[in-house]
Amino acid sequence: MIPLAFAMLVLVLSGCSALQNKLVWRARDVALTPAPTIGLQGRNQQILVTVRTPTIQRLLLAHLRITRSAGIQAELVIVEGDEPNAFAGLMNGQRVIGINIAMLKLIGDDMELFAALLGHETAHWAKGHVDAGSLRSTTIQGIGTAIGVGLGAAGVPAAGLITGLGADMIDASYSRDDEREADAASVDYMLANGFDPAGAVRLHEKLLKLPGGVRIPFLSSHPSSEERIENLKKIIEAKQSQP
Repeated sequence: MIPLAFAMLVLVLSGCSALQNKLVWRARDVALTPAPTIGLQGRNQQILVTVRTPTIQRLLLAHLRITRSAGIQAELVIVEGDEPNAFAGLMNGQRVIGINIAMLKLIGDDMELFAALLGHETAHWAKGHVDAGSLRSTTIQGIGTAIGVGLGAAGVPAAGLITGLGADMIDASYSRDDEREADAASVDYMLANGFDPAGAVRLHEKLLKLPGGVRIPFLSSHPSSEERIENLKKIIEAKQSQP
């Protein structure tokens, strides 16, 4: 029997269509389950996705190593969603980096791609892009409320109900300069932690190869293109050639 993980929070973010009423799980709680797999359960008790616990553990470790390299602290969360997305934002004043279920499914167990994704979102925090975005756009206010009985029902230690959690998410696109800076910093973080930076190229190639009818929120806030892939290749080549 697969243990079930109930969502710890519900983001209620009016005005942000990509993040309205989304269920959210803390990666560190999911990583603590003693079972080899765990099912993330939706509102109607359906299993939204079954994830391998070792994959989440490796993902969390990569997150911790990359954020340490960047000199920041941020909670890693998994968010409900049918279209691939990842983001940096605030929950109750705390920095978070979010990866949604569709992106988890898309990447699978490829930790190099996850490292590229985490490095890029971490760079948006480290380089001040998220803070600048909060000044450029409206901060969306919301309240997170607990549902179910918490991850404790799945045998996950230190899990419990969270009530009255405020959430602020920044609904802003990054500039091309922000994206280039985040790409370059992400490559630095990957190299510093033993990840192959070519994973950044493969991530964007994978996203661009999705069927044309698939909506990709990640690409609306982090535009990708063949030109960007070529720029990434140049960044990687330049940094790998440095003594």
